[in-house]
Amino acid sequence: MSSLVYHFTDTGRLPWILLDGVLKPGRNRIGGYPDPDFLWATTSSAGDRTASGSAEGFRSGLTRLVRFTLRADDFNSWPKAVEPFPAWTTEQVSRLEAAARGKSRPQDWRCRAEALPAEAWVGIDTRSYTDPIWRSLDLTVEPAVFGPDTIGVWIGEKVYVSTPFDGPDGLTGYRVRVGARGGAA
Repeated sequence: MSSLVYHFTDTGRLPWILLDGVLKPGRNRIGGYPDPDFLWATTSSAGDRTASGSAEGFRSGLTRLVRFTLRADDFNSWPKAVEPFPAWTTEQVSRLEAAARGKSRPQDWRCRAEALPAEAWVGIDTRSYTDPIWRSLDLTVEPAVFGPDTIGVWIGEKVYVSTPFDGPDGLTGYRVRVGARGGAA
């Protein structure tokens, strides 16, 4: 088993994760899956097509893909991770795996029900749609505050700004924009 796993997100969510100093389990309201949902990771450093992130924002340059490198020992393999949670039935596990077919490999999934603090993160990397090389981001990077509900993160000469909003199915969405040093965000 690999000693590292990877959690994927985007720069719309990244400043909020950095502000909290913790990776938190989500709440999957789509599909009627029970609590708890999990903090998901994969053994694939290339990513998983079921990971969170805005494909449209990524292709247009409004967001970057973000990869957290984490210790595999902090996660459980799938579906073993659901064993302590009887609300997760065999049927629900099978349904989730079937929904991922062709996009993901359940044998690569790792998850945990608890939040994971920044002290446990091994690394953070980002990449853009036009530059597929993963670039390391300093683990001590601080989010830039632009207002009570708007923060961003500087990556190179660009700032990726994010404002949360209530999206469909009770999920949080993010309005994103990009600015440059000396320019407006």
